[in-house]
Amino acid sequence: MPLVVDFSAVKEPVRYALVGATGIGGYHLAAIREMEKNGSVRLAAVADPALARLPDLRAELTAQGASCHLDYRELLRQEPGLDAVVLSVPIPFHFEITLACLERDLFIYLEKPPVPLIQQLESMIAADKRRRIGVGFQMITANWVQTLKRAIVDGKLGQVQDIRIGACWPRLDHYYGRNNSAGKMFVQGEPVFDGPATNALAHLIHNAMFLAGAGADEFDAPVEITAELYRARPIESYDVACLRGKFRSGITFTAALTHATEEMLPFQMEVRGSGGWGRVTQDGAVFESSFPGESPRPDTFEQLVEKTHRQFLAAVRGEQPRFSTSLADSRGYVLATNGMLLSSGGIHSIAAGHLRQYTRGDERGYDAAGLHAAVITSFETGKLFSELDLPWAVKTAPVSVEGLKSLSLPF
Repeated sequence: MPLVVDFSAVKEPVRYALVGATGIGGYHLAAIREMEKNGSVRLAAVADPALARLPDLRAELTAQGASCHLDYRELLRQEPGLDAVVLSVPIPFHFEITLACLERDLFIYLEKPPVPLIQQLESMIAADKRRRIGVGFQMITANWVQTLKRAIVDGKLGQVQDIRIGACWPRLDHYYGRNNSAGKMFVQGEPVFDGPATNALAHLIHNAMFLAGAGADEFDAPVEITAELYRARPIESYDVACLRGKFRSGITFTAALTHATEEMLPFQMEVRGSGGWGRVTQDGAVFESSFPGESPRPDTFEQLVEKTHRQFLAAVRGEQPRFSTSLADSRGYVLATNGMLLSSGGIHSIAAGHLRQYTRGDERGYDAAGLHAAVITSFETGKLFSELDLPWAVKTAPVSVEGLKSLSLPF
């Protein structure tokens, strides 16, 4: 059964608040401004502690009619007429702020990933009785993802058998210094579990759940995960991940993702079925398939954010029956990433003898021996790193995530 949102009548313009206007929040601000042009929405309020040191942004927002606050709690107390709120805040605060906004009965656009732990997600699903939360996994709105999904639903691939993902996105010192949750497992006692599969490349894991779903709007969830997590950089969390998952349907997926190589490998994703295949490479710029006539136009990140916002707004206004991703739709993603940590038995440090530091300008990065080639081979074969004889890799065991309700950290 498709998930139907319990919508109330919302008159135009829909009154928006934005919590987090800097960093990724800047893209959300731009999308809201674009929607304001036709009078469908109005940005009524913004909350961000960074406004205290950004007087020009604060003045611009005020001049355009938005009240400014340094704390989301102040915004919720002082802005009684809101309809919807966009949350673009650090991951450890998603749970707290979302629940506070639900108490105000607001529609909520929650930036991905929803929350780090499955018990948090289940608590949020239970609290969201009117189904008012949409999750900003923007990449499922990409033309190439939608093209693949239509092909799957239309039977052009036959029975889907395997989904594979690979990416090396190098990250330097500034990435890990961008905020106090980068590379962390906890911040102020709240779980973060930051890393490539749970932040920068989380979209790809979510895409696998979407493409494994049988219907046009359906997502699947894994029943088993085998995974290996490693740290190359001296951080709390991980910067190297590989995992294999199985769905009840028999579909398998593998992903090899890392920030710990010097050489870039733009993300690639492939779906193979009994009667065909589809593949995207070059971070979504190149699409190939066994079915002719399909050439989806690449999307920029700005376009994906705006598309997701327009779909969110259409749902808020009752023009479509559901968000592009609901909280329940993200259950498979959270189960996969929680199972990843369980199966790995924690995070394994790669010994210094297998690491090389490199510099770009004044910044430093880490490169794990053989890792770039291993990501490519994993994508081609579906094997995990420990199955590729990497000297630093650790063999792990599969775990069942069917019925998983809780994960305890630290792990």
